[in-house]
Amino acid sequence: MTLWRLELLRLVRTHRWTIIVGVYVAFAVIGALTARYMGEIMTNFATDIVVEVPDPRPVDGVGQFLGNVTQIGLLAIVIVAAGSLAIDARTEVAAFLRVRVERASTLLWPRYTAVTALAVFSLVLGTAITWTLTSMLIGPLPVAAMLLGTLYGSIYLTFAVAVVAAIAGLVRNTTPTVFLSLLALLLLPVLGLFPPLQPWLPSHLVGAVASMVEGVPASEYLRATIVTLAAIPALLTIAAAGLERREL
Repeated sequence: MTLWRLELLRLVRTHRWTIIVGVYVAFAVIGALTARYMGEIMTNFATDIVVEVPDPRPVDGVGQFLGNVTQIGLLAIVIVAAGSLAIDARTEVAAFLRVRVERASTLLWPRYTAVTALAVFSLVLGTAITWTLTSMLIGPLPVAAMLLGTLYGSIYLTFAVAVVAAIAGLVRNTTPTVFLSLLALLLLPVLGLFPPLQPWLPSHLVGAVASMVEGVPASEYLRATIVTLAAIPALLTIAAAGLERREL
């Protein structure tokens, strides 16, 4: 039983994977249907009021999906990641695992990789469902924009899980890890309110796919990508150092 196999089995047998995958799949279906039938939905609920809704556009399906998973999906990822990466939250289990490896940081890599792979897979699956349903119900979406935009979103999720790992290396328990991780990830869009900073922030990658569908060039997100890719190893270094330094 290797650490990699142990982490895979833990994600599968505890059904934690269903939380993230379920959220992304559900909002992918809901987003496309909502974008297509918003006019009919509003008409049914507003029987005495005339509601004029613009004709749906393909980008609306992507926008509805992103609007939901950016909040609820990220929350699900942070909760699952914190439960996995807060290695010392359960002292007995942590002691059992630590005595079986030469370095405590060895425990980090399988857990980080498994949660990140699950998050990226969920995003890709949700985007694929949104893409398919939107193309069927509303109209086609540009292939290059969808693929590159999804890649940018995947880079951001890789960063988000690294943020959780870094904070888990600094604090011991799961609950503080969740709240501090969410606080850190929510502060980035706030910094984006300052126009000079926005193109450099990892949070700038979140809405890349919707913006690129509307014609924003891929080069708009290169600066944020460079910063994000540089931040990921730095955050993982902090996480590994925290595990090595902490005593049970």
